[in-house]
Amino acid sequence: MKHCNMKMLHNGALAIIWLLYAGLCFAMSEEKEIELGAAEHQKIIAQYGVYRNKELTDYVTQVGQRVAKESSRPDLEYHFTVLDDDMINAFALPGGYIYVTRGILTHLNSEAELAAVLGHEIAHVTEKHAIRNQNRGKLLGALSTVAAVVTGAPGVYELGNIFGGVLLTGYSREFELEADQVGARYMAKAGYTPDAMLNTIEILKNKDRIEIEQARLEDRKPNVYHGFLSTHPDNDTRYRQVIKESQSLLTDQQQFLGVDEFMERLNGMAYGSSRQAGIVRGNTFYHPRLGIKMNFPDNWRLETVPRGILMMSQKSDAAFAISTSRMPSRLEARQFITEGLGYELREGREMTIAGMPAFIGIAERAQSPYGPRPVRLAVVFDTRKRIAFVLTGAGQYDLRNIANDREFIATIFSFDLMDREDFRDAREPRLQIVRAEQGTTMELLAAESPITNYALDKLRVINGLYPTGQPEPGQLIKIVD
Repeated sequence: MKHCNMKMLHNGALAIIWLLYAGLCFAMSEEKEIELGAAEHQKIIAQYGVYRNKELTDYVTQVGQRVAKESSRPDLEYHFTVLDDDMINAFALPGGYIYVTRGILTHLNSEAELAAVLGHEIAHVTEKHAIRNQNRGKLLGALSTVAAVVTGAPGVYELGNIFGGVLLTGYSREFELEADQVGARYMAKAGYTPDAMLNTIEILKNKDRIEIEQARLEDRKPNVYHGFLSTHPDNDTRYRQVIKESQSLLTDQQQFLGVDEFMERLNGMAYGSSRQAGIVRGNTFYHPRLGIKMNFPDNWRLETVPRGILMMSQKSDAAFAISTSRMPSRLEARQFITEGLGYELREGREMTIAGMPAFIGIAERAQSPYGPRPVRLAVVFDTRKRIAFVLTGAGQYDLRNIANDREFIATIFSFDLMDREDFRDAREPRLQIVRAEQGTTMELLAAESPITNYALDKLRVINGLYPTGQPEPGQLIKIVD
């Protein structure tokens, strides 16, 4: 009797699985798809922000609509948005919502490459990859639940946010290759050579390569948003074949070959993070709103944190923080540091930094990014603005001595107020399009670039010249100014 009940339960579970699969594979209505995309669109805009350049947005939309018109869903209303973010990414939502970031536009060098990116994302929409991905997740969740009923074991799969992950990491290799194949067909029918998609994939793979190498040097996790190296490995020719198949659909490509026009559209576009509080030029950090500047060590990087700025060593084993505090009217410097800021001083003395009263010392076992550590501490008092600038440095492996103390002290004494020339230098970095001259090399451009770390690699990648390429005389190239 018990055996019979288990058999009936098993058969019933199989029936449930079949019904779930049939239900999940039933196509979502276009109306519902558009409604879903519109709702998620508002979240995307709130999170990333729109890049306010109507001419550039209109241009991206024009190219996108030309490709979308050749898609399998030409009557769907497509929306193209340039996001104000420096991450190298493009993605799509159900219902025709397509996004490209400033970061990915920086890495493109022709209209055909833009069409390749947009065609790939349009294919994600027409092939309903987001919905199919969601349905697979729901099915796996349902199978896990049914398995728990049949076996008595707890479920092993939990369905997460359906869009949050894939927008940053991309889809499965299967879906990404399908988007390559379908997108290549769309762009070829629109008059763009599918070879541009291969060029774009190689540029983005090169960007992944240098990010992975930088992350290795900096002992951190790499920020590779769509994982082009994993979905398009060098030893796999399948993605090249599926793209090349679309070459026969190419008709009048001469109409859209203007490289110069595309490059000129990028001239003046903002470069770098829009969220960083301050401007970096070489090894100098400027904060125009506060009117201060400071040098930091070679190969260090800056991160914006909720209460200020954090400078990190290449290996992330030393950190230097800058924050501000409201300066009380009747506290001595040492008293302000111990009572107002809560530091227990091991040593210290008053002095003058940048013409302002200051205090420098060492705090005993103070809080740091690495937990309680000895901290090199300086406080500079701007009596005019009633602001105290708090500067602290700590090392990951410090017990009593401070291994990076020499660098911390040099950084502290570089603290200064900005003058008129500094405010000119502290302009937001922008992409500039220039024409290479005889003798122009990427090494010379990197030496003159305000890009803080890995300038040569970064300039080579955005110009499609990685790893060893050089510009031809007369060629339009991108620099950062």
